[in-house]
Amino acid sequence: MQSLAVLIATLAGIASSQTPQDTQTLISFPGVKWIENNDPIMGGQSHGNWSVVGSYGLFQGTVKNVSFLHAPGFCRAITISPFFKDASQYIAGGLVLTVRTTTPDYKGFKLSLGSLGTPKHHSGHEIEGSYKAKFTVPASKNGEWQSVFIKFDEFSYDWSDYTGDCATKDPDGYQHQCCTKETPSVCPTAKPLRGINSFNVWAEGAEGDFHIELKEIAATTRGTVHAVLV
Repeated sequence: MQSLAVLIATLAGIASSQTPQDTQTLISFPGVKWIENNDPIMGGQSHGNWSVVGSYGLFQGTVKNVSFLHAPGFCRAITISPFFKDASQYIAGGLVLTVRTTTPDYKGFKLSLGSLGTPKHHSGHEIEGSYKAKFTVPASKNGEWQSVFIKFDEFSYDWSDYTGDCATKDPDGYQHQCCTKETPSVCPTAKPLRGINSFNVWAEGAEGDFHIELKEIAATTRGTVHAVLV
């Protein structure tokens, strides 16, 4: 009986060690270094800036139309310090962003994550591929932080350089694909999520002023959207 009790306790310990926590922080501040990057296309006039204010990052600027494309450009904040994060155990969940904004009506916020195992998107020129998803940030009445949940199945590696979206067609006729049951090949899988080595916060595909403050990016097994008083 004693041996059976020991065996049960050992198996329970193994199961517990393999069960992920509800939430795992991937990015916090000051943490890794970020820089800001504007639309490099000729004629692009979008501009922004990035700074770290205590325990959060501040990303703000203006996205303007690229005149000869007749479409909005982009600004983005990019991680540049080396790191590796494993979010593979959260594949059934997603990412939760602790954020707030003074421009809740801005429709161009997007988040991308990269790893060496991520395929490159059509016409992509970057060293490695990345999964990208759009998100919105609710208004804060008193400056409170918001938790914004993005499911992993909302991300796709097949996003457009012209819009940042996965549902649009490029000028060359290529139709991009979003992550669906019919197109699972563009969805994130556990393998690339084991080696996340970059994050980008984008203001893209929508003209206008933007302002967003980012306190944390975490992987989670479940998602909620609510105000966080910090």
